[in-house]
Amino acid sequence: MNQTELLQFLGTIDLFHFFSRKELEAFLEKATEVQLAKAGVLFHEGDPGQEMYIVLRGMIKVFRGSRVIDIIKPGDYFGEMAIIENQPRSASVAALEDAVLLQVPLAVFHEYFSRQPRSLVAMMRTLSKRVRRDLEILGHEYEQINIMVHDMKNLLTPFHLLEVMERTVPGLAGNRYLACMVKARGDLLILMENALAQAKRLHIETPIHTDSLDKLLVDLQESSWGVHPDIGGRGIQVEVIGSLPEFAFSSLGLCRVFSNLVLNAAQASEAKGRITIALSQEGDAAVVKVIDQGHGIPEEVREKIFQPHFTTKAAGNGIGLISCKQIIEETHRGSLTFETTPGQGTTFTIRIPFSV
Repeated sequence: MNQTELLQFLGTIDLFHFFSRKELEAFLEKATEVQLAKAGVLFHEGDPGQEMYIVLRGMIKVFRGSRVIDIIKPGDYFGEMAIIENQPRSASVAALEDAVLLQVPLAVFHEYFSRQPRSLVAMMRTLSKRVRRDLEILGHEYEQINIMVHDMKNLLTPFHLLEVMERTVPGLAGNRYLACMVKARGDLLILMENALAQAKRLHIETPIHTDSLDKLLVDLQESSWGVHPDIGGRGIQVEVIGSLPEFAFSSLGLCRVFSNLVLNAAQASEAKGRITIALSQEGDAAVVKVIDQGHGIPEEVREKIFQPHFTTKAAGNGIGLISCKQIIEETHRGSLTFETTPGQGTTFTIRIPFSV
């Protein structure tokens, strides 16, 4: 694209409708053309945002993890949000095909756009369209998820037969495997009811009961963890240091937390790797450490592991750890931290105060 074609092209973009030819020429002298090969990544989520970009040729993908957020075509622009908010990039950007971009540095952005009210209004219109479109997409997706949760709840009905079997089949009364399945069905119903209640913006109190944390861990070890395809067969050792009092907590919530952390530990370990769950008391809090001897967490991703939808697994969805963090912090007023050494393993530490 020669100078004349580029000037004509920019003139079709809403940001430049109010620029004179002289102003456009001066702007082009301070902007830089960037070549981006197919599949090339321009920047990653979390990178500093010091430039915005205008697409001159090619298609650009905006994404978080495996989720595509938007497709940017020639004549569109992106990256301005990081400049306006003075925040890191909220998503990653890559080329779907060979592309040419016009890079607008921070200083040039402020010189030409922040002092041009009509350009700012045009930018606001574009941002408003994006928000409106995103809300429509989110609304549709949210509706579909709630339909699926509703139907999944109905599909659980045959599992009531487990209780019928326990009452009617000789020798099954008190069977711990059967009891484990009955409990799992009940827990699933609770989670589904909560999901449907959230869709109606109803607030449901999380059940908190006084119980034994070490017993909960042993029950999990002897039941669901033993049959999980990614956990079963690994040496899981529960170590209780000292004597812990019974205290109030959400049994279902902590089952979810421990299962997520043990699953992550198993997936990060070799087939015969050992996983240790150490339970102790520190002051007025229970402390649970989930320790693996796996690969460790790479330094470049440590700050991102609690971000929603961030994952390093090909089939992962990036919500396990954020779920754990929410349950520990919001329901139990506790904390979830980790320490890791590449090649040696990772320790996740949970602290739960006895008084919630």
